[in-house]
Amino acid sequence: MTTGGPSGEEPFGAPDPSPRPDAATGPQEEAAGPVDGALTALTTALDALLTAEVWRCTDAQVRAAVIDLERQAARLDAARLRVLGHADERRVGLASGAPSTADWLVGATTTRAEHARKRVDLAVALDTDLTATGRALAAGDITGDQAGVISTTMGRLHPDLDAATRADAQAFLLEQAAHLDPRRLARVGRHLTARLDVRADDDLARTEARQTSQRQVRCTQTDDGTWLLSGVLDPTGGATLMAALEPLAAPRPASDGTPDARSHPRRLADALVQVADAHLSGRTGTGSSRPRLLVTVPLTTLLDPGAPGAAPGFLPGGHPVSGEQTAMLACDAQLVPVLLTAENQPLDVGRSVYSWPDKIRTAIKLRDQTCTYGTCTRPADWCHIHHVTEYSRGGATSERNGACLCAHHHRLVHRQRWRGELRGTQVIWHPPDSTDPHVPPPPWAPALDRIVGAWRQRRRSCSSPEPR
Repeated sequence: MTTGGPSGEEPFGAPDPSPRPDAATGPQEEAAGPVDGALTALTTALDALLTAEVWRCTDAQVRAAVIDLERQAARLDAARLRVLGHADERRVGLASGAPSTADWLVGATTTRAEHARKRVDLAVALDTDLTATGRALAAGDITGDQAGVISTTMGRLHPDLDAATRADAQAFLLEQAAHLDPRRLARVGRHLTARLDVRADDDLARTEARQTSQRQVRCTQTDDGTWLLSGVLDPTGGATLMAALEPLAAPRPASDGTPDARSHPRRLADALVQVADAHLSGRTGTGSSRPRLLVTVPLTTLLDPGAPGAAPGFLPGGHPVSGEQTAMLACDAQLVPVLLTAENQPLDVGRSVYSWPDKIRTAIKLRDQTCTYGTCTRPADWCHIHHVTEYSRGGATSERNGACLCAHHHRLVHRQRWRGELRGTQVIWHPPDSTDPHVPPPPWAPALDRIVGAWRQRRRSCSSPEPR
């Protein structure tokens, strides 16, 4: 195992200066090693935790314990990966006939094979190229899942990317990991990799072509007459299907106000049948406006799609779309331009209407992306648009007075009288008792723009031609 990263940094675990026994000599009677004492202490601490009288704790103490245990679990993950990295370097599995450390780990611990390979790769990466991420995990500042996302994202960066930009990218991801769960961090990572590669658009177009060629749907009728459906769709195909189904799958309360008892999968199944029935009968299947597949493309990209670092188009959920795919979709698209002010805010429509016009509704969804209450991650398409200042109290039907709220948090805000405030492009929710407000994660786009700008400047200062 190396004693430092590519820039001479210390690895995420403390260095191990002790001599290493030969792993190939097979099992021997040995004195307790330096790790054994720590494992004994850990076992004792875990036994105490598992028998602690949690029922005696106050609610505040339970909340604090849950948070601290999550932090300690991340640190324990760092310790596991550090030891696993040593095991991989020594090829400890060879003594038992395993061809690799991952295969040995599967046999010794019943870990799933795909997880074992990922864990070994992560252990190696944290001790070599990603020492900063390893230190953050060892400190409990990020989780093991977040470390995995960072490792995957960094591995997708172009191999010719300069070291300074790589360091900036890792620091950026660690900064975002303080606020974002692994799924949203992966979405930010897709933006990062798409913008730090001049050939990313061509690679993405080839990936899209391969994914489209792999589309498949199986419909199998069982003995009792029911049908089983399974399949695979490319990102654009899947997003198109969901754009058609989601409006029809919205919950439909009964006339007496009773909530819709159908599960979300049941509502999607009903919507799929409704779409098929509408197609066969020549109807649209819905009385509302035609469902739209929303693809967000910055104006700068439309003007110069080949510029290094140009942001690609993105589907709902953040999946990037190549310039080729964007152009194809635009051929038969209903364009919904969102005009911005000098402060990059969509223009308002004032108080002339109460219901939200399509353009303003679209602008709010593009701005918020998810429910704006705290760290709720329900997508904007599942949300209601809420007047931050009530219409009856003079609130305008405008982008600056609208916010996405899922059904649960929409009811909570009205029932408990939470007060919303738009700061820049983020909605802050203040509780009625004037305690600390629910603050969403800070926007990451400006930091990414700075990284891309620095990368472009370094490219311009370099005399070598762009790779083809």
